[in-house]
Amino acid sequence: MLSDIRKHPGCDQPFWANIETAKKMDETDTAGDLIRAAIAAVERAREHVVGGRGGVPFFSPTDLGALTPAAQDEALRLEARAHRARPEWVAIECCLTSSSQLLEVSRSLLHGPAARPQEQIGHRKKLVNEVKVAGRGAYRAALILSGTD
Repeated sequence: MLSDIRKHPGCDQPFWANIETAKKMDETDTAGDLIRAAIAAVERAREHVVGGRGGVPFFSPTDLGALTPAAQDEALRLEARAHRARPEWVAIECCLTSSSQLLEVSRSLLHGPAARPQEQIGHRKKLVNEVKVAGRGAYRAALILSGTD
């Protein structure tokens, strides 16, 4: 029969199903390589922007909560001073950091979730949190540029 001829020997699927699977795997590998290269390029750009200027001070709410009230005020003044002195550079660093984080999430999504449902749920929650953090970084850049941070 013609349908038997189209099947790969020893396999109950048509031979082209294996070719399509191989193509998808190649596309995933290529996309993964491109995303890895993009992450490396963004990180190099971020290091170049930050290099010699020192890091941008940032204190998360958790970090601030661990400080005394006087230290919190000092930390917030330090952040504000850096933002006023060079808002464009701070915004660039925030945007590049967010970009890198989002590319990492994309790479993780590309390679698929874990095999077991419980692992999938945990993996998805982790990715959601990473996207939120990246989004907050981009929003922070907008606030800095608008002068409302």
